[in-house]
Amino acid sequence: MRHIDLWRFKSMKSGKTYLVDVEAYEKHIYGIKFYLKSQAHLQEKYSFQTNDFEPRRIVLSCIYIMKHYYETDVHSSFAFIGANNMGEDKACTKRFRFYRTIVNTYFGTKTFEHHTDERNSAYLMLRKTELDKNTFSIKDIENFFRDIYMLS
Repeated sequence: MRHIDLWRFKSMKSGKTYLVDVEAYEKHIYGIKFYLKSQAHLQEKYSFQTNDFEPRRIVLSCIYIMKHYYETDVHSSFAFIGANNMGEDKACTKRFRFYRTIVNTYFGTKTFEHHTDERNSAYLMLRKTELDKNTFSIKDIENFFRDIYMLS
């Protein structure tokens, strides 16, 4: 990892503050992680449910952050995992299915090639121009994130 950018935003509906860690890796790959600020100290911070019924607003805030990297780094690709809720299996989680729908809607397939690992609820959006230049291979990126997050 090269560095982590920390973003924050406040929900207009609930007034709660969220933190977004954007982990910048080699080859312009960005890992996106968000969580409620008040839960930052918890190990399960990514699995915490607020029950505020505003997931679309929260995830769209993360999409706008991704859009910033998309616009400022013409080589950018993205990775994220849909954390499981407490007691939920890690395969194809509810969050993963929701995130998949949102990123397909907002980013589509013109610029990015989308790859999923449903067993681990992992998602890769790889910029086609970087794949065409052989900057990296899909398998290398999948293995890299599998090693980092110890996915099965």
